[in-house]
Amino acid sequence: MTVPPTSPGTPEPSRVPTPITPGVLAVAQRAVSNEELATNHKRLVTAYGIATVLVPAFALTDFAREWAWPHHTALVTALVIRAIAMAVIGGAYFRLRTARALSERELDFWVNALTPFLAVVIALLSLCISGVDSPYTDAVNLVATGYAFVPRRWTKVVGSAITAVIAFPATFLVAALVWDRARAELSEPAFAMDLAIETAIFAATVAVLAYAAHLLWALRREVFAARSIGRYRVQKRLGRGGMGEVWSAFDETLKRNVALKVLRLDHADAVALARFEREVRATIELTHPNTVRVLDVGVTDDGISYYAMELLEGESLGALLRREKPLAPARAIHFALQAARALAEAHARGIVHRDVKPENLFVTRAGDEPDFLKVLDFGIARLDRAEHTQLTQTGMVAGTPQYLAPEVIEGGDATPAADVYALGVVLYEMLTGSSPYGRVEGPALLIAHLTTDAAPPSAHAPVGPAIDRIVMRCLRKRPSERYPSAREVAEALIELGIAETWRPSSAPPPQPALSLVASPDAETQIASPRAARSE
Repeated sequence: MTVPPTSPGTPEPSRVPTPITPGVLAVAQRAVSNEELATNHKRLVTAYGIATVLVPAFALTDFAREWAWPHHTALVTALVIRAIAMAVIGGAYFRLRTARALSERELDFWVNALTPFLAVVIALLSLCISGVDSPYTDAVNLVATGYAFVPRRWTKVVGSAITAVIAFPATFLVAALVWDRARAELSEPAFAMDLAIETAIFAATVAVLAYAAHLLWALRREVFAARSIGRYRVQKRLGRGGMGEVWSAFDETLKRNVALKVLRLDHADAVALARFEREVRATIELTHPNTVRVLDVGVTDDGISYYAMELLEGESLGALLRREKPLAPARAIHFALQAARALAEAHARGIVHRDVKPENLFVTRAGDEPDFLKVLDFGIARLDRAEHTQLTQTGMVAGTPQYLAPEVIEGGDATPAADVYALGVVLYEMLTGSSPYGRVEGPALLIAHLTTDAAPPSAHAPVGPAIDRIVMRCLRKRPSERYPSAREVAEALIELGIAETWRPSSAPPPQPALSLVASPDAETQIASPRAARSE
């Protein structure tokens, strides 16, 4: 028996999205990264240029202090320190000024080196000019502004900031070991307390300026919230995942609301970008009405990768089960059949979902037809093509433990049979209200997948033997003993003749309508409109 491509009354997709050229997101992101790198290079040249001018210019204050307090200044030593500092900073400035381009690593080095180096220089000059009580100790707070010249993510500068804060008092302590004058000062409690206070103030200044630089860095990645992305007018954020965000937006061309999935630039490394592009390419190939539809895909001028999909109102199957489990057998088969049909198309195209679970099955309404199911999140899908074989981190198992097939747990490839296994677990939960392996978690759950034979659904719910046979075949330990793909599952479910007997209620769900929120790292979330607005 063949599986019909759509169910009666199901609307066809309104348009076919423009195919995405392989690598276009990566190319655009690299262009933006290079542009940002060049801008930061210019800012860094400015920072080192200012330091190159100020270090020798303040030698005038050394002479002024020597003239006013001739017995409290080690002028020659101070000038030698300035000369050394001038040589180092001037050399760095020359390198930055003449370099046509910097690598990201070299940029990080020069950004992170400036403040700790100047903190040491200020400490040494303070020792030469009146010691701990020198006015130069207050000037150490000025060097913390180096972080503001080149806004960076806080994780990139935290090591440098800690080093600078430690280096300042450490210079005094090391000097006390070899310099009698420094030792005499630090032996007095008042001077030691002054140094501790100066260090605390310096630490606070560094923390504030480093965080301010982080906010400036993040501003560019958040600015799209107040403007349009392509032809989409952004309205509100629906959710945020580890690597991306989903916004509701208005399509100015089609005059409709859409869900806009955006890859966050701060997570746009090669692996994240490849996963995002793979999700787009996998989903865009699928046209089945029970698969969430991709309407458009693109990259903005400043490198924000996005794709638009239909905005769904409803709730995940997981939320429905938490409220109403177990489901009537006819309703459970109705949902399972829709999921199987959508997955059948994916399997026929060489796409394995790898994360079939209730949270990735969305219950919505298609026109006047309630209980319409959509399959979401192909973010960790496997495409049977060579270029995608290295996108999963070595040693990592992709998927959700409760729905992992035994062969995947053992490190084998995820084939369509793995999706069949996961769909069998979902169907089992819908029919019985519980997992096939009870409430076990963690390693015990994985062992159960490998070694424990689940009791048939009829042991927990009034289910007929025909349904038992389908579910238990889906849950076989060996992939070869399961249905080879979701198409065969759908055919078996159709032969039951049960799905068409389900007549869903036309009443709205008892909870407020919920909006689809899907993250690029394939963890679907559901956010209420009220919660979304509060963000």
